[in-house]
Amino acid sequence: MIEKDLGFVLRRYNFRETSLIATLYTSRFGKIRGIFKGFYTSKREFSSTLDIFTLNEFVFYPKRSEIWLVSFADLILDYSFLRETISKARLGALFLKLIDRTMQLWDRNFFVFHLFKDCLYWLNQKEELKTSYIFLIKFLALCGFRPQLNHCLTCEVELKEKAFFNTSRGGLICKNCYGSFNFSYEISKETILSFLYIQETTFPQVLRLALTLNCRKEMDYILREFFLHHLEFDIFPGFPLPAPQEEELLALPPAERVAASKRGVYCG
Repeated sequence: MIEKDLGFVLRRYNFRETSLIATLYTSRFGKIRGIFKGFYTSKREFSSTLDIFTLNEFVFYPKRSEIWLVSFADLILDYSFLRETISKARLGALFLKLIDRTMQLWDRNFFVFHLFKDCLYWLNQKEELKTSYIFLIKFLALCGFRPQLNHCLTCEVELKEKAFFNTSRGGLICKNCYGSFNFSYEISKETILSFLYIQETTFPQVLRLALTLNCRKEMDYILREFFLHHLEFDIFPGFPLPAPQEEELLALPPAERVAASKRGVYCG
């Protein structure tokens, strides 16, 4: 049976002298691997260069084997801005690597596909900082790893003030149950509400959320520890995020101002 679908190029490598094998993330079939026979012979069926990140329309033949034959590829979007700005390229690479690492072959997730597509669009609209948090938080929820932030994991009481995030349990512990768990990190009500807002709100409304320096710091800790513990994936080393806004820095005491300005690059 012949199928047609949109897909992003996640990885690619040459196969023999004239062909190419690529890992694609498609809208309806999830992650697939395809062979493009005769790709380097200038076949007119392949009008795309199949660069990493590019969105293409593919025609392929699904079968039980791991690698499917792809007979047609037409470029839809090349996201050229990712090759012009290092910070955007690194964030885009983080999104792509996380999808490739987490999603299994043929595991269909229409919502992850469109989350990736939407976040690449908003990266180009100078929304790097917010888009990075939005992708990571929504990706966890869409893949079934949503942190529990509505109530205490132990006594199930509704949380109306600050609480403690426990990485191994994957959620919040209230102050009354805090003593029973080691390695719990205190987070503010502001951060809890920001997480919930991002989880439940769609683009472009989700971009209205304002993130303070303290909220970012707490989100950084929760996200990095959660991804490390549950997905064995470190999200921050080597991936710079924009520095805090100048007006926020000026409002801080001199010593904190210097430290905050250095947090433009996350290095653990």
